[in-house]
Amino acid sequence: MERFAKLAAQALAPHLHELYPTFSAADLEVPPDPKLGDLAFPCFKLAKQARLSPPALAQKLAAECQAAGGLPAEITVAPVGPYVNFTVAPTAVARSILGDILTDGSADGGLGHYGRVTPETRGTWVLEFGSPNVAKPLNIYHLRSTALGATLDRIGRYRGWKVRSINHLGDWGKQYGMLTVAFKRFGKTVQDDLSMLELVDLYVKINAEASAESAESVKAGGPKEPPGGIQDQAREAFLKLEKGDPEVTALWRKCLDVSLREFNRIYDRLGVKFDHIWGESYYQSQLAPLLADLRKRNLLVESEGAWVVPVTDEKGREIPPCILEKSDGATIYATRDVAAAIYRYQQFKFDRMTYIVGGEQKLHFQQVFAVLRKMGLPWIDRCEHVPYGLYRFKDAKMSTRKGNFVTLEEVLELAKQRVTELMSARAETSRAEAATAQAEASASGRTLEPREIFEPTPAVTEAVAVGALVFYDLHSDPSRDIEFDLDRVVDFEGETGPYLQYAHTRCVSMLRKAPTEVTALMRGPVMGARLVAPQEIALLKLLGQFPMQLERTLANAKASHLAHYLIDVTQAFGSFYRECRVLTEDRELSAARLQLVEGTRRVMARGLSLLGIPLPERM
Repeated sequence: MERFAKLAAQALAPHLHELYPTFSAADLEVPPDPKLGDLAFPCFKLAKQARLSPPALAQKLAAECQAAGGLPAEITVAPVGPYVNFTVAPTAVARSILGDILTDGSADGGLGHYGRVTPETRGTWVLEFGSPNVAKPLNIYHLRSTALGATLDRIGRYRGWKVRSINHLGDWGKQYGMLTVAFKRFGKTVQDDLSMLELVDLYVKINAEASAESAESVKAGGPKEPPGGIQDQAREAFLKLEKGDPEVTALWRKCLDVSLREFNRIYDRLGVKFDHIWGESYYQSQLAPLLADLRKRNLLVESEGAWVVPVTDEKGREIPPCILEKSDGATIYATRDVAAAIYRYQQFKFDRMTYIVGGEQKLHFQQVFAVLRKMGLPWIDRCEHVPYGLYRFKDAKMSTRKGNFVTLEEVLELAKQRVTELMSARAETSRAEAATAQAEASASGRTLEPREIFEPTPAVTEAVAVGALVFYDLHSDPSRDIEFDLDRVVDFEGETGPYLQYAHTRCVSMLRKAPTEVTALMRGPVMGARLVAPQEIALLKLLGQFPMQLERTLANAKASHLAHYLIDVTQAFGSFYRECRVLTEDRELSAARLQLVEGTRRVMARGLSLLGIPLPERM
């Protein structure tokens, strides 16, 4: 449908030249009801400028398009309310789309290259996602950034972007001063073989002691943070770290090594990779030159002993100043983010840079972008913050500081356990049904073929659990909070990851069990002309939207677009499967329908893979 969209846009563009000179195929939408057409252009925004109502403008544009004769014969145009709608002839759909999907079938393990754009032809895109804190395990909230970022990474590369993915670790700051104090207080050394959870325990214990120390000081009429206390010691330790003190640096590196080992183990389970792991510490050498440059530009202002940059948002409204150096001379993560942005542009000359970071950091990014804008850097408009919401567990946001958190690995294991239970129960039910059927057949003197019963394996339950968790996250708008419900996550019915994985395995099974002679025909020339049933055409048109849906996902940085599209494909395939018998006495028709099954399999497999959802061949 991307090809037809370009043809429709070329025909409509001359009539929109004055109203919308930048109009392109990307401005066309897909109507919610296929009966309305296959592509649509909304006239709401241009109606006032044209001094017409939206329906009147739609009628005018459709009439001009028809009169000009710029559309190929297989595309018709008509006004439908405030939309200019385009409809593609079913024969053209079957011939063109199925042929495109089935071209180059051996590529990428049989997935083909449908919807792919020549690699590294669209500019450079820097993606920052993941970004966990060192000495704290990946928790369930990290899935939001990681799953979305990895999906945009995969789709971006598939659609021609030169993507550079960065895991911006939180590996600098006062918390590492707290850990330094904890190491000394609880008798730990860099030689100890510590686990991630032991690091967390140290952090929780030192914070508990700091809280108790503070409460005791306040009770005695003293300050909240007594001089020389844990908080003062932590600040002093972090200042030593910033100055390169060997002892504190060795403790910090110990925390970093333990953390990276644990992070990479979970990332491997999720199939996530990064081009660069550059934490906040990576930019440490650039902070003094940055602050010197800001002073030279007269942008830094002293405020209560700290140095700040007064800033406004992109609309010129005043927002809180951006603190870049505290009164004790220490920098903060805003300083490092400004330095990081400058460094990344120097390295990559990016055309787009996206930060996938929680919505609670909205003000932070407004301030960082404002500093960059105030510095007069022309590429600041290429930077964007994509916020994501939280997981909710009985309306409580969990905090590592209090030792109350749910690790991502815990959730993966719970999901895997539940998937194993569900699949084992299904296998048990199938065995009971097979036994009953066999007994009934024997009683009546009939012979039944043994029923194939799938027994779940650890590899399959792992694949289904990962797919369930990733899809549950991605199918929601990233900016919204998600109510976490494990039973819903692993449900095999409805709009879930296992539901889509099962649809893919059904396609694989149908192709595997097809008669040899029909399979041979299927592998020959495309027989789209035999596909004329409404369910076949509806499925083909939906498959034809795949490249457009990938582009929509990239444009809006929302994997939910692709996730919901795959649900639509699965439902359309179910309708086709119910209404159109695939294997018939007509071998050519059977082969044509098997080609449609193979086309569905490829789109489902490619789409799920781009989302980061594994593809078990049997379930």
